[in-house]
Amino acid sequence: MSRFLTLLRALVVRDVTSRYRRSTLGMWWALLQPLILMLLFNMLRGFVNIPSDGVPYVLFSYAGLVPWTFFTNSVSACGPSITANAEVIKKIALPREVFPLAAVTATLFDFAISCVLLAGLMIWFKISVGWALLWLPVLIALLATISFAVGILIAGLGTFRKDFIFATPFLTQAWLFATPVIYPLSTVPENMRFVYMLNPMVGVVEGFRNVLLKASAPPMEALGLCAIVTALLIAVAWPIFRRLSGYFADVL
Repeated sequence: MSRFLTLLRALVVRDVTSRYRRSTLGMWWALLQPLILMLLFNMLRGFVNIPSDGVPYVLFSYAGLVPWTFFTNSVSACGPSITANAEVIKKIALPREVFPLAAVTATLFDFAISCVLLAGLMIWFKISVGWALLWLPVLIALLATISFAVGILIAGLGTFRKDFIFATPFLTQAWLFATPVIYPLSTVPENMRFVYMLNPMVGVVEGFRNVLLKASAPPMEALGLCAIVTALLIAVAWPIFRRLSGYFADVL
């Protein structure tokens, strides 16, 4: 276990330090991605009436984009994590899960930077927080687990067929519109809401907004479904990855 953690730490440090190497803006890129999307959504709101549950839309959209950006970046980083470490995998026997896990863990660095701007916006708009903030570690753990589950599935399949890696941006773009990032959950028709909440990112995004912007607990039905679907995702994705990982050295 200690060797696994040592390797994981080394991979995370490598990924974080190499990500912004030879980049003029450096870690500012971690802020730019959700910030630019927030500005685009606000421009869209000038043409379409999008409710924001009584919260300033700038804050509403950015609070949804912070967890969403972490999810998309983690999944995108997981996809090529096996092929990018082909030389190590072919030479050393080690748990293959460490590579997508390192990709998700390294993305937490960008997530933390994005949260700094979110905290600044909350101070600017005089948003107070309360006991509900204690839910934040639970939401982050769920977010990371969803990202890991989807990520290892794409990493495993993408090692054999790169089409899965190439299709990831299209998958996440479509997933964005099925998640209450641009709009609130309250706009989804009541008769469709249960099926809609089977998307595990619904419970996480709405949970973040409730905890940070409304000082209230996450919506329990959405959070409960999120936990169940996440557990099912792990139960399906991990065995598939483990089965495929036995052939990684042969195809790399």
